[in-house]
Amino acid sequence: MSKKKNRKKMDPVSRVILIISAIVFLGSGGYLVYKYFGEPLLEQWELSSYKKDYDSEEPSTAQDGVWSNDDGQKEKEEERLEDGTLASFKTIRELNSDVVGWINVPNTLIDYPVVQAKDNSFYLKHNINKDYNSSGCPFLDYRNNIKPGSTTRNFIIYGHHRRNGTMFAKLTSYNDIEFYKENPVIRFDTIYERSEWVVFSNFRATTSWATGTPFNYIKTDFKSDKEFTDFVGEIRKRSLITTPVEVTAEDDILLLSTCSYEKTQWRMIIAARRVREGESEIDVSSAKKASNPLMP
Repeated sequence: MSKKKNRKKMDPVSRVILIISAIVFLGSGGYLVYKYFGEPLLEQWELSSYKKDYDSEEPSTAQDGVWSNDDGQKEKEEERLEDGTLASFKTIRELNSDVVGWINVPNTLIDYPVVQAKDNSFYLKHNINKDYNSSGCPFLDYRNNIKPGSTTRNFIIYGHHRRNGTMFAKLTSYNDIEFYKENPVIRFDTIYERSEWVVFSNFRATTSWATGTPFNYIKTDFKSDKEFTDFVGEIRKRSLITTPVEVTAEDDILLLSTCSYEKTQWRMIIAARRVREGESEIDVSSAKKASNPLMP
């Protein structure tokens, strides 16, 4: 005759504790999934949805490493509002008057409105509706002046590097030299003018002495042309790619800055210069991986 195994019954208090623990565990897991995947994807969708309110244009792509523009960057006649801003931005600026432009990097998810606050911290954790959000919103350095005729020569746009591939994460595509040759030109339109920018550098910098030698790439004021061209030279020294794109004292440059996960406090920066008026062709087919870039 077989003996029945004694099973110790769980007392009511322990059962309740177990159920509560399971609920907490599942709830915490669900929250983390939402926080790290759901929320950023929702933010991505929301930002992309504003494109219908802005008449954006896709950046021109290159063929065999040669970018061409038959119009020669001839400015199109566009409707403007009384304050001189492009009517294309009217709807989205009614949503948020901090909107100052639109950034588009070809063949990536980067196709977003750009805002500007009175500091470089607010939009790190707030979305375009000014609601708290860990994805933030791409924003222009508060010291930059986008008005025509301004003395700003280095425009800087910051964006998070989300591990799920949203926001500025896809700037890592420029680590691939073939991607660069096919997509050397990005578009950054301001509320005053449309413009394209040709990438000339992909570099790394650090913000902490603990992880290298800091490089002040967010410098916005230059006392002379030489100081500006020296600055451009420092950017080139650090570039992971060697490009034939010329940058002179007469040019403006644009930096797209995001986190680099190679080391703590490192930043990945894509540097581009404005496509010049009348410039109809840019050949980057000779671009190659840099042999000895200056790292932080």
